[in-house]
Amino acid sequence: MGNVKRWPVLAGVGVVVAAAGWWIVDEMPSVDDAVAREALPPIDENLRALAGSREAGIRWVCTQKVIETRPDGDLVKIGLVASCDEVAKEADGLVTRGGFRRQPMVYRVERTPGGYRVLDRKVAKDGAGYSPSVKEMFSWVGARRVLGGASPDDPRNVSPAAFGLPDGTPVRTGR
Repeated sequence: MGNVKRWPVLAGVGVVVAAAGWWIVDEMPSVDDAVAREALPPIDENLRALAGSREAGIRWVCTQKVIETRPDGDLVKIGLVASCDEVAKEADGLVTRGGFRRQPMVYRVERTPGGYRVLDRKVAKDGAGYSPSVKEMFSWVGARRVLGGASPDDPRNVSPAAFGLPDGTPVRTGR
């Protein structure tokens, strides 16, 4: 008789586990690779323009790791983590002069006949507001990925190409 009473409990636990699994999978951030591939060039241009230097020969080199793409009506929200370096050519190599690492942001973009256009972006707050702002900007799982350390490639790895120089060109940290 004891086994008969356990079946409803086990069935109830199974339903709860299945529902939780479905919810987690449904909430997982996904990246639409085609959207990300088309939207990253204008996002990269926007990043570099916002950080831009007025000095000749200096370029901002940025890398991004797309965490999620989420439809937002006719628009798309692209959650990513960016790292950027201000880079200058010096002697036989390159030197970084400043920049930032692992900056979470969400871009809102729209599709136009010529590709995607950046409408705006939201950047995670510094200090005590960092974690709450990341949780507000990203989906639950996306925020966990960001807070867990998701990071783009180091901009130093692509800096030589940004200047038309060969791989292996030395990139050192400046003043």
